[in-house]
Amino acid sequence: MRRDLNLLAIGLAVSTAGDAAALVALLLRLQPHGSGWVAGLLAAELIPYVVLAPLTGRVVDRFETRSVLLVALAGQAVLCVPLAFATNLGAIIALFAAVTALSAFVRPATAAMVPAIVAEGSAQKGYARLAAGTGLGWIAGPAAGGLLTGAFSPTVAILVDAATFALLTLACTGVRARRRPVPHAGTEAGGKERKSQGGLRLIFADSVLRTALIGSAIAISAGVIDNVAAPFRFVEQLGASDSGYGLYLTLWGAGALAGAQLVPRIRLLPQTILALGNLLGGAGIAGIGLAPNLGLAFVASALGGIGNGFLNVSQNALISGRTPQAQHGRAFAASGALIQTAIGVGTAAASPLVALLHADGAMITAGALTCVISAIALAMTRRAEEPADEMINPDLGDLSGRASGRINPPNQG
Repeated sequence: MRRDLNLLAIGLAVSTAGDAAALVALLLRLQPHGSGWVAGLLAAELIPYVVLAPLTGRVVDRFETRSVLLVALAGQAVLCVPLAFATNLGAIIALFAAVTALSAFVRPATAAMVPAIVAEGSAQKGYARLAAGTGLGWIAGPAAGGLLTGAFSPTVAILVDAATFALLTLACTGVRARRRPVPHAGTEAGGKERKSQGGLRLIFADSVLRTALIGSAIAISAGVIDNVAAPFRFVEQLGASDSGYGLYLTLWGAGALAGAQLVPRIRLLPQTILALGNLLGGAGIAGIGLAPNLGLAFVASALGGIGNGFLNVSQNALISGRTPQAQHGRAFAASGALIQTAIGVGTAAASPLVALLHADGAMITAGALTCVISAIALAMTRRAEEPADEMINPDLGDLSGRASGRINPPNQG
């Protein structure tokens, strides 16, 4: 089973690096044509996850999951070839949206595969391993995209992305574990078939899951303002060079990688770690805004990244532990749509907030809001835990850690 997990983690590292490189290449290709095209590309990265969530979740649950992964990854490899050579701006956006649409199947499928691969009760360790692969990809990918685009062209960078999808497809063929669909969710009294719940209904039906994920989504919506404000903060206000801004991104990614690996060692409930991750992320963002010099801003960046790593792993473990394994595809797709919607809302609000408060004020405000929202969500989640015992998924073991001491448990580039 460790072999299967390593194959997925290595494949994700390579593919994530390719995705990040391709995104940088496409942004550089569209930037000379105006901010509207850049905004269109970023919208094409977010919208498919939201719109297709009901479909992707059902497909992942109704078909053998490794097969879904293979088809989606192979499709992305094929679509990246015309994307690399496209010159029409509308065609570039449309092809990128199609690649993202297939990625909307890959993410819930990958998350749903983990409980089928790891030993019972070890899902959080599995998600930490996958987060390590994704984190390494995001550290290397943006730099590789800039280098490939500068040294060769955007076409070469995108063709490299196609190759990473092909490699990940090949890696997945070596995965031995299978997650097979359940014919139906069960029967009601009288023999009538009981239908499976939709992803959002699964989340909203569980008070702890509902409170924790909605609170996290609102916190992320506030924190994502950092993405827009950070370039102005580092370059214009703190005097960082382009490489200094790149170091900020690297430190954040390295912090996320470290945070993800710490999660399985923390003896707290996944929902508590989720709130703690948002708190640390908010503190890091506010710290960047408050920092009097570049060195302290870099320290705050690493702190925020650690919180990001906590969030990524704990969210997946929380979902897998509180929803039926047969419906994990729906649950992961719905949670992904919820987070992507939050990111979109926060990104839309970022520009006017930066214009009003300047970069440092916007980051201080965003970080403080993230911390406050996270604290409120944690308090509400603890209240939601009181009326009933925690749901324990028999397929995963006790993720609450109350008996075993094991605790804790992705998202977007």
